[in-house]
Amino acid sequence: MTPPVGTAQSMSLWGLDASPVLVEAVLLGGLPHVSIVGLADAAVNEARERLRASFSHVGISWPNERLTVNLSPADTAKTGTRFDLAIAVAILGALGYRTFSQRTAIMGELGLDGSVRPVRGVIPCVLAAQQLGYQCVVVPVENEAEAHLISGMQVLAVKDLAHVAALLGVSGMEHAHVRQASKRSRKLQPPMAVKRGLLVADSSGDFIDVYGQDEAIWALEVAAVGGHHVQLVGAPGIGKSMLAARFPAILPPLDAREAMEVAAIQSLGGLYVGTLPTLRPFSAPHHTSTTAAIVGGGSGVPQPGAITYAHHGVLFCDEFPEFSPRAIQALRQPMETGWVDVHRAHAHVRYPAHFQLIAAANPCRCGHALDAPGACVCKPRERATYRSHLGGPIRDRFDIRLVLRRPSKAAIAAGGQVSTEQAREQVLAARARAQSRCDRVRAAAAVSDKHTRVSCNAELPGRWLREHTPLSKAMEAAIDRQLNTGQLSLRGLDRVLRLSWSVADMHAHGAPTEDDLAMAFTLRGEEDIYGD
Repeated sequence: MTPPVGTAQSMSLWGLDASPVLVEAVLLGGLPHVSIVGLADAAVNEARERLRASFSHVGISWPNERLTVNLSPADTAKTGTRFDLAIAVAILGALGYRTFSQRTAIMGELGLDGSVRPVRGVIPCVLAAQQLGYQCVVVPVENEAEAHLISGMQVLAVKDLAHVAALLGVSGMEHAHVRQASKRSRKLQPPMAVKRGLLVADSSGDFIDVYGQDEAIWALEVAAVGGHHVQLVGAPGIGKSMLAARFPAILPPLDAREAMEVAAIQSLGGLYVGTLPTLRPFSAPHHTSTTAAIVGGGSGVPQPGAITYAHHGVLFCDEFPEFSPRAIQALRQPMETGWVDVHRAHAHVRYPAHFQLIAAANPCRCGHALDAPGACVCKPRERATYRSHLGGPIRDRFDIRLVLRRPSKAAIAAGGQVSTEQAREQVLAARARAQSRCDRVRAAAAVSDKHTRVSCNAELPGRWLREHTPLSKAMEAAIDRQLNTGQLSLRGLDRVLRLSWSVADMHAHGAPTEDDLAMAFTLRGEEDIYGD
C-alpha cells in the first residue's frame, strides 16, 4: 500500500517578496528518523526538535518511522521558522488526518510547549498569497491583527498545536486544546516602539520649543513641501536634533499605498502592527552603525537597513561626519533612486528606500568653527579630515544646506515664533498646489515609462524642469558661469530648479519667480558652509 503524502501550503519570504512553498510529508519504512529537504537553512532544520516536543506536549503520538519532509520548489532557499506549523500540518496529513485546503497558506513557529508563536513578514506574505489566489491564511494569534489589514482574505488565528489539531479532526484534541489554553495564560506581545532602528519621532515636541531658528524652520517647511534632502551645520546644542525630531510632524500623512508599504516593512522587522500607520516613519541610526546596518545586509538573505525602515519617511543622521566614510557614500545611490540593491554570493534583494535625509553636523570636531575668531581649537588638518568624510558627491545630493547660527539674547527672550501646527498648515497648503503639477508630469511621463514616480517636486524630471522653469537672461548667465567654473554640477542645477518650485509653492506662485530662484540658490548653500 502506498503511504499517504500529507501536504500543506506556506510562504517563503525573500526580502519583501514572498513566494508559495508546498510542504510535503511522507512516512516510510525504516528506522525512526526525520529528514527535511529542499534547501532548508539551520532554522528550518531545527524544526525537527520543536515538532517532536510540540507533538508530545499536546498529546499527539510522534510517528515511530522514517519521516521525510520536502519543501518545494526544492531549488530555492528556505529560511526562518515560519514553516514549523505547515510542516506539522503536513505530518498530520501523512498520519491520515485531513489537512487544510490547498488555497490556505499556513505560517507560524512552534514552541516546545506546542504554542504557535509569531513570525516576521506576515503582511508581505499575506499580500503575495492574495495575489496568487489563496483564500485563507492560518497565522499565530499575535499576527492576526496585521493579517486582517489585507482585505478580502479569510484569517484563521491559532494559539497552539492542539488548536490546529482540533480543527483537523484529530481525536480528543477538542478537550486537549481546552486543557492547554487553561494551563497557559500567555499574553499577546505588545507592539514594540523600537525595532531594528525604526523609531517613532518625538510627537510631544513642537517647533515652538526651538528658539531663534525661524529661518531654519522655514527651510524645513520648503523641504517638507518638495521632499528635499537637508544638511544642517551648526554648533553643538544649537537645536539641530530638535528640528530634525519635529520634522516628521509637518509632513503629510501616509496615503493608503504608502501605509501598506510601511506596514509591510515593519512586519518584516518584527514590529507587529494592528492598524495601518498614518505617521511617517523616523529612523535615526547611531553614527557607529555599520554600512550593513544603514543600507542592509548580513549573512544569508540580506536584511533591510535603516534606510528601508525610513521608507516614505525621514532618515536622521546626527553627527553625520562621524559615520564611517563607506556608510556615508553608500547613501548616494538610494538618495537618487529610492531603492537599494543588496548583493551577496547567493542572494540578491532589492529593498525600497524612498526617504528624506536630514544630516546634522558640527562645523568641526570641537564644534566652534563658526563662533568667534579663535574659538576653534582644531588644527587645520583635523578640520580637513573631519570634512573629507563627506566628499563632494554626497554633498551634491543635498538640496538644502543650512548653517545654523547661535541665537541672540533677544531671540531667546522672544521664544519660539512658529508652532508645528502652523508649519504643518503651510506645508499641506503648498503640497496641494504641487500635487496637481506632479500628477500631470507623472501622467505625461507614464506614456513612455509606466514605472515613473513623481510624487513631489524633488522627483520632477530634469527635462521637464528645463522646459518649464522660467529663467531670465541674467539668471541664465549666472548659471552658465557656475557650470563652467565647476561651482555647480548638472545634478546640482536640476536640484536648484526643483527647489525653486518648492519655494514657489510656499509663496503660492504659479511658477518660480526671480526671487524664488535666488532663494533656491541661497538654500542650496553653494558657498562653504563650514566657515572656511
